[in-house]
Amino acid sequence: MQSQFGPYRVEGVIARGGMGEILRAYDTRHDRIVALKLLAPHLAADQEFRERFKREAHAAGRLNEPHVIPIHGYGEIDGRLYLDMRLVEGEDLGARLTAHGPMHPQDVVHVIEQVAQALDAAHAARVVHRDVKPSNVLLGAGGFAYLVDFGIAASIQDATSRTSGSVTMGTLAYMAPERFGDAPSDHRVDVYSLACVLFQCLTGAKPYGVTSTEALIYAHLNREPPKPSDAMPGVSPEFDRVVATGMAKNAADRYSSAGELAAAARRALRSTSPLGAAASGVEPERRKSRWPIALAGIGAVAAVAGVAAAVMTLQPEPTDGQAMPIPVPTSPAVTSAPASQPVTSATATPTSAPTSATSAPRSTTATPTTSRRPYAAKTCKTITYEGKDRGNGCFNADRDHIGIKDTYKDGYWVKIRSQTDYHHTAECRDTSSEGEYVECKLQLRPEGAVRVTVELWDANKMLAHTSWSDFAPISK
Repeated sequence: MQSQFGPYRVEGVIARGGMGEILRAYDTRHDRIVALKLLAPHLAADQEFRERFKREAHAAGRLNEPHVIPIHGYGEIDGRLYLDMRLVEGEDLGARLTAHGPMHPQDVVHVIEQVAQALDAAHAARVVHRDVKPSNVLLGAGGFAYLVDFGIAASIQDATSRTSGSVTMGTLAYMAPERFGDAPSDHRVDVYSLACVLFQCLTGAKPYGVTSTEALIYAHLNREPPKPSDAMPGVSPEFDRVVATGMAKNAADRYSSAGELAAAARRALRSTSPLGAAASGVEPERRKSRWPIALAGIGAVAAVAGVAAAVMTLQPEPTDGQAMPIPVPTSPAVTSAPASQPVTSATATPTSAPTSATSAPRSTTATPTTSRRPYAAKTCKTITYEGKDRGNGCFNADRDHIGIKDTYKDGYWVKIRSQTDYHHTAECRDTSSEGEYVECKLQLRPEGAVRVTVELWDANKMLAHTSWSDFAPISK
């Protein structure tokens, strides 16, 4: 049953818990569907919390990083504090680990690198997350990761600790030692938590393996960081050193930034021999969850509530983190158009391409597979904006992949979206402008057909897009 909350027409409840509720709502002012987080009335009654909420929500809302779920707005209506956030489709990392167990190290590093980018951007803006954990990482189509719940976790924890006298177990499992005392803390609490997430992704278990409040606090303060190679046979001991440094008791002994931790994890991966799903005891990545999930940050067992929540319906399985080169498309460039109008390209047609790529994969991604069939027909689209070639993307019919390349280093980023004639959708993004193709795997029926479109984005705003290509047959 629909109801009204200020300018928002509430269409349904996504999640509800002690900290508040997440609603699916239609924003009548901006003609869009959003995720609306309403915080519990008792939080608004705490003046200190109100002020900190507004300060940190404003800071988090200014973050301009693709791996951060954007906050459209925040404020108070009828005595209720609220956050207006973009509605995003995907699967949260915590649910993925619960459903599938530990991830392949290659996939783990790919996720950690993206979360680290979000954290480094936040830290540069003097915003500390304070609640980095798997359930606050959203995995979208194409393996694109978002870090949600920025900036407010500590505010809510402060308010609830005064009323309930405790913090939730989900937060304690990833909490840096300095947060249990009165000493000041800084952005390195997020580095510690990210190392905990790295451990859990590699092993499928939270660090230390204890559940009581007292045991967890004692472990974070006194026990040596756990070794993922001990918990999961087949994981390289190189990752032990990464986790140990990231979870160092003294913040000064940790990596100085989340990006530094991610780089160390990448080096550990490169020193690791290939590890297949069978060797790690993980089912193949093609298995997918098939139920809707709400990233709410609230509820009886959910960790401390935070800023960004996302409503999620599962999309195609994310990429395994490989950035694989594919030949440069030969589609003609399109004419430029104002930001307010879509940009359309020339009609895309299947083309033949060389049997191998000449460029190497970017250094920040996993080594591509070496056994590759020759490229066959491709359907490509090229997008231009303000007279410049901004990106191009292709569907590779022979290998069931989509690839995207940001060709102009200007701060914008591009993505390719695919859609089959049986309603399977996926997307792949290049946010780095480093000149190499990012390629993402699809899971397609050989009897179907697929079409693609390329989009140009400035942070969280789409500037332009091409028309959809014609449907191309999926190779058998």
